[in-house]
Formats: sequence, structure tokens, C-alpha cells
Amino acid sequence: MKMRFVFFLAAGVLLFSCRSKGTITLGSLNSGDALTVSEIYAEALERAGYKVVRSFDFDNVSLHEAIVNGTVDIGTEWTGTALTKVLRAPRGGDQYGTYDALNTRYKQSGLVLLEPLPADNAWSFAVLAETADGKNIKTLSDLQKAAGELVVAVSGEFNDDSEGFPLLEEVYGPFRFKEVKVVSEEEQHSLFHGKAADVISLRSNDGHFADAMHRKLRDNFHAFVPQNLVPVTTGSFLSGHEELRSLLNAISASLNDKVMIDLDAKTRIEKVPYPRAAKDYVKGNSF
Repeated sequence: MKMRFVFFLAAGVLLFSCRSKGTITLGSLNSGDALTVSEIYAEALERAGYKVVRSFDFDNVSLHEAIVNGTVDIGTEWTGTALTKVLRAPRGGDQYGTYDALNTRYKQSGLVLLEPLPADNAWSFAVLAETADGKNIKTLSDLQKAAGELVVAVSGEFNDDSEGFPLLEEVYGPFRFKEVKVVSEEEQHSLFHGKAADVISLRSNDGHFADAMHRKLRDNFHAFVPQNLVPVTTGSFLSGHEELRSLLNAISASLNDKVMIDLDAKTRIEKVPYPRAAKDYVKGNSF
């Protein structure tokens, strides 16, 4: 009887220890890629033995504040937006300079940036593949030279965003398109597929880039502010959970441009719910 009691006690302690890694409150912006990536982190953390409380309804400023005040243990932010629109700091150049500039400022507040996604979701343009090939358009400089022969359809967000059309022309100079149509995102795609627009504005990891008719142009003068998702936490939280660094860093490293375009195509075009897409990704990659 005594030996059986000891066995059950030991088994109970083992079972308890397997379930006692603790609770993590994970914060996310309430939009597209950020939701999918945050859910990937959440699924992997749960598989690693943590209980995850999802807090996925933030805007950029409120998420930053929640990380600072400890309401959220780990939050997923955009590097460029955090630097230029939340901190109101000068842009940091390319994606590496942006990360370094943000990291330097965050350290002053006790915040810790983990490794960012290699995928950069900055503003971009898609050109009809036949147009790109016929006019040899590969870069934004090439687009600028050919603009007078082309119709462009841009979203209201891109047209009005200080880091969209205004920044493009600040860096490259005027783009004198044959016609500029400011329309909804849905109408952009309708015009493009109907070949009533040669060029449309998109984010670089938009799922439509999985379609071969969409040719992405290289931002050869680095006009657009880099946007890499990155997990952010505090030094005090990470000091008690250092093992999370390697797990989240490994996940982030796997999410390159192609992977993010495919995930966006699944969730936004094929309408697969993002929790399902995230679960499938974690399972498929054995995180």
C-alpha cells in the first residue's frame, strides 16, 4: 500500500509539473498577418505546455502600452509602424536598420525585441506580368519611366498614408501615370484582373502575389518603410521565461516572404479561418 501511494504521489507530481509552465497573455493587432502569426505563436506555446490567454483586439498604440504596463506578456508588433508611428522616431532605413533603431529605443524602456520575421510586408506594387515583361519593368524606377503609358489603381489607404504614395514621390520624384484610380481594395483587384488597371498598390506579403499574373516590383531606392512582425516583451518577463526565446525565434525564422504570401492567400483569398491556418502550420512544422 505504501509503495502504491508513493507511485501515485510521484505520478501526480510529474503530471502537475507537466501542466505548470504557467500562463502567458499574448497580444496581437486585430488585422490580417498579425492575427495569423500571433495565433501561430499561441498554438506553439500551448503545445510547449503553456496556457495562453489571447488578447487579439489591439491597435498599434494600445498594444505598445499594454506591453509596457504588463497587461500583455508578449505582443506582436510591426517594426516600421512601432518606430515611426508609435514612437514618432525617424525611419531606420532598410529592414535591418529599422529593427536596430527600434531595438535601441525599446531597450531604454526595458522592452526586449526577439528575432523578427524575415518577411517584410512594406508597401509595394503589383504589375500585370505581361506588362512587366513587355516593358521590362522590374523596379520602381522602371515603373516611374513607364508611368505615362500605365493606369494605376491604388487603395485609399495607400493614397492617404504618409508612408504610401506621398513617401514614394518624395523619394523617387513624381510618377506621372496615364490615370490614377483611387478605389477600394476589392475594386483594385477587379480592375487588375479585368486588365482595366496595369498596376495596383499592395502590401509585399499580400496573398495575391501567389498568382503569377501579379509581378512584384523591387523598391530599388528603399522608399517604403519596412514592416517586419516581431515579438516584443519585457526584460522582467523574459528573465523568468528565457526558454521562450529559442521557440519564438525558431518560429519567426521560418516565416519568410513566400510562407507569409501563402498564408495570406489561405486566410484572405481562400477564406480559411486564421486559427485553422495557424494550427496547420504549427503541426506541419513540428513546433
